[in-house]
Amino acid sequence: MSAAIAVKAPSYPAPRTLRELDGLLSNSGGPSAHIIVLPPQLAARLLRRNTKNRNLRTAVVEDYVRDIQAGTWPLNGEAIKLDVQGNVLDGQHRLHAIVKAEEPVTTFIVGGLPPEAQTTMDSGLRRTTADALSLADETNAITVAAILRKVWTWQQGDRRFTRRISPTTTESRALLEKHPEIRRSAEIAMRTRAAFPHIPQSALGTAHFLFNAIDPDECAWFFQRLGDGVELSSGHPILALRSRVTSERAKEGRIAWERHLSYLVSAWNAVRENRPLTRLVVRPDAPVPSPK
Repeated sequence: MSAAIAVKAPSYPAPRTLRELDGLLSNSGGPSAHIIVLPPQLAARLLRRNTKNRNLRTAVVEDYVRDIQAGTWPLNGEAIKLDVQGNVLDGQHRLHAIVKAEEPVTTFIVGGLPPEAQTTMDSGLRRTTADALSLADETNAITVAAILRKVWTWQQGDRRFTRRISPTTTESRALLEKHPEIRRSAEIAMRTRAAFPHIPQSALGTAHFLFNAIDPDECAWFFQRLGDGVELSSGHPILALRSRVTSERAKEGRIAWERHLSYLVSAWNAVRENRPLTRLVVRPDAPVPSPK
């Protein structure tokens, strides 16, 4: 049977040196957990003991940094874990983020663990934004989460959707709180996809969110016609859109996500300009155009 881990209340003043931290963790004579305020200087010193760990994932560190600097990093029970020698077994990404954010973080820290315990750490699946939304009883959580990710990327100015960076769960939930209409965009995306299954729901929902902010009535008509294809005469942009994605998918099997959004925006702009469009063409390397 493994030894019980004693959990101590927050320690104030916060340890400032590795010697103070080692003394705090060794008081119980076995594995122990404390809640401490971990300053960047001490996090940097702990990283000197990060001698045997998996490769650092920069994107994860950047996610954590944004949450820390925004003041939305919660005390969630996840701990910085150290072995009996004080070496870091788990938490290197959090430590790097604290250093880069230059902000202290209140966190659990566990010391006195056997080195072999590292092999069982982080063996579970990381919770996604969709998981978090589902736990909060959000309707259409998977679709809403996918749209949030793309809308957030759009708002960051990445019109090619090529940067390997995504919003954290906290950032996604903040975006949904600011724009609850994204829920309606998800509903329309799912309905349109059911009627015309050639464009991903996330592209449809992102486009609906962007178009609805410009003209809600025309946006509603656009997506209704995109789904059913009725009342569209030769040369109509929506007809050109439906024809393009249908034929391209039949020929190539898959269309890059950003091309789907480019096609949607190009057709929308042509509708807004009352401009006939018999063939929809988008340069492969071009950024997604801005909807008008």
